[in-house]
Order: sequence, then structure tokens, then C-alpha cells
Amino acid sequence: MKHTKLLVTIVASFVIPVGSYIIFKKRTAKKLQWYTTAKPNRKDLTQYITAAGRLQAQDQITVGSLVAGRIIKLHVDDNDFVKKGQVLAELDDGIGYSAVKKAKASLAQASANLTYIESFYKRQKTLHESGQLAKDTFEGYTKDYETAQAQVLLSEGSLEIAQKNYNNLFIKAPEDGIIISKKVDLGQMVTAQFEATALFVIAKNLQNMEAEIDIDESDIGLVKIGQDAVFTVDAFPQKPFSSKIKQINYDYRVIENVVTYAIILDVDNPKLTLRPGMTTNVDIKVAQAENALCIPNKALRINKTILNRIAKKENLTIQALPETFETKSKDSLWIIEDKKAIKQVHVILGVASGKYRQIISGVTPDTVIIVEALDPERENPVFSMGKMKV
Repeated sequence: MKHTKLLVTIVASFVIPVGSYIIFKKRTAKKLQWYTTAKPNRKDLTQYITAAGRLQAQDQITVGSLVAGRIIKLHVDDNDFVKKGQVLAELDDGIGYSAVKKAKASLAQASANLTYIESFYKRQKTLHESGQLAKDTFEGYTKDYETAQAQVLLSEGSLEIAQKNYNNLFIKAPEDGIIISKKVDLGQMVTAQFEATALFVIAKNLQNMEAEIDIDESDIGLVKIGQDAVFTVDAFPQKPFSSKIKQINYDYRVIENVVTYAIILDVDNPKLTLRPGMTTNVDIKVAQAENALCIPNKALRINKTILNRIAKKENLTIQALPETFETKSKDSLWIIEDKKAIKQVHVILGVASGKYRQIISGVTPDTVIIVEALDPERENPVFSMGKMKV
């Protein structure tokens, strides 16, 4: 008796679930579909391009040294505001003012010699003109006079060079601005053998900044000067900053095998909240359409091979566009006609925004579009049911 009850229990535990599954399949078989359809709907769409870049000062000056020497005085530090002509640092080249004094002495000596020779020359000229001095002798005096004049010019040039070298020991601000980077320390040696050594970086005005953004070549055609952009920085991730595109560069860079072009954003920074070098995450508004006829983006990715299998399984006719170079370069959708035929049609697309794409022409608001298709030959497919709302 116990064995009989046990057998009945085992059979029931197997038969009831299987029977329930068979009943469920029979009841739902008519509702399962291999494709999902929808009609175009109207929405307000805005298309953005997302990119990244860095903030920088609009006018940024690197101050260097034209002479070599050791830093003996620093008059400014990072974040200091400076005026044009203000001394930022002083160098010692081991010579200092000595070369200037030597050049001044040489000039004074040459000038005194010229004064004496000029007086002597004038007396000899008078004698020559009265016929009391031979021509060859006078020409020699003339040569001495011209040589003395040249020596004065040479001494003046040497003094100018010595004075400029001495003045270059005093590093001065070329414009009004703020020190955003001090690259030297007290006692540091500065070399200027091949090029000027960078000592300070001065931003003329941090209240008006710019951001350099890298745009992929696939998106650069959508970017125009004057377009609005919104960006955030890591320091203030919840605070959006507004800007506009003011420049699009033709030069390109290759970043991770992707060709990019730099664009420049005009950024207002009245409270000095933003700092040079901050990473910007930018959304550029490149297109907008109000009350646009649109479809889900996935409707543009329907596989033709899968639709052929569905048509065969559902006894539907299918009409595809001829495969030519021209047709392959155009966008298309698959639509349902009279609930009996699947047809491919050309469409002209507009604004892309999130999951949706604007349809400019090719379909009407009453067109039934296939937005999703499942492969009947796929093992254990996941079914979509009926129509969906766009």
C-alpha cells in the first residue's frame, strides 16, 4: 500500500507540471510573434555629441631667460597677479654689471680719442686746402679720423650688448596677468645655450578661458562655429558650465587609431572657479527638431536574412530593394503592408537623439514599421509580443 502511494506521488509530480506547460503553450501559441511593429511617433529631439578635453587660458605666455645664470632672487610666487614690466626674478651670471662698466670705459676712451683726432684732422685739412700738406699725408690723417669714428660706433655697440645682457638678468613680466606656474626655485641654475629656459607661465586673464576638445572624424561634420555646448569638470561634477564653439581646427591628431580634430570652446569664468588643465566632459548640441516624426534606432538595424526566414515561416511575401551601390549607401526601413507583405523602403534620416531617430521622408505616421525581429532558427528564442509604443 505504501509503495502504491509513493508511485502515485511520483507520477503526479511529473505529469502535473508537464500538463500545465502543454496547456500554457497551447493557450499562448497564437500570441507569440517573430517580429514587433510600431508606427512612427512625434517627439522633440535634440542631438548631442559627447567629447572630452582640457581647459586652458586664452592668452598664456611662457616667460623664459635669454641668458644663463643662477636664480638669486624670486619676487613672485604661484597665483600672484603681476603688472607689465614687473621684475619676477633676478639672475647672477658671474659678471653682472662689470661688463657694462667695461663697455662704458671703452666707449669713453674711444670718444676721447675721436675728439683729439677730429681736432687734429681739421687742422691738417686746412693746411691741405692751402697747399701746405701733401695729398698722401692728408689721406693718412683722413683714414685715422674715420677709424676713430668707427671705433666709437663699435664701442657703442659693445655697450648696448653688455647693457642688454645685464638687463636680461632681471626677468620681467611682458604683460599684466597671473602666475599660473613658477618653474624655478631660488638658487637654481638656468641654462640658455640652445633656447630660452621657461621660468614662469603667465595667464593674461583667467576670467575668459577656453577648452580644447577632441572630436572624432565621424562627428566633425556636425560641428559648427557658434553651437552651444555644456560641460562639467571633475571638481564640480554636478555643476554644468555653458560655452560656445569659437574655432574648429583643420589640423588633426591620431588618438588610439582614431583621427580627431580639435575645436575650441569659449568659456566665461568670472568667479575664477575653473582652473587651467581641468578635464572637461562636453555635450555639444549639434541639431534639434521639434515635433519630429521619429522611430526607434533599432528599426534601422533589422537583419534581412532573419526577415526572409520569418516571411517563410509566417507565409508572408517579402520585397527587398535591389542591392546596388546606390541603394547600399542609403538608409532603409522594413514595413508591413496590408498585414501580408514585408517591404523595404528608402528613408531620409534627420536628428538622432538617444534611442530615437528623426524620419524626414520615406514613411508616414500611419506606416507600420518592423522595429524588432527574432530569428526563427535561433535556439530558445525570446519572444516579443504584439505591437509596441514608440
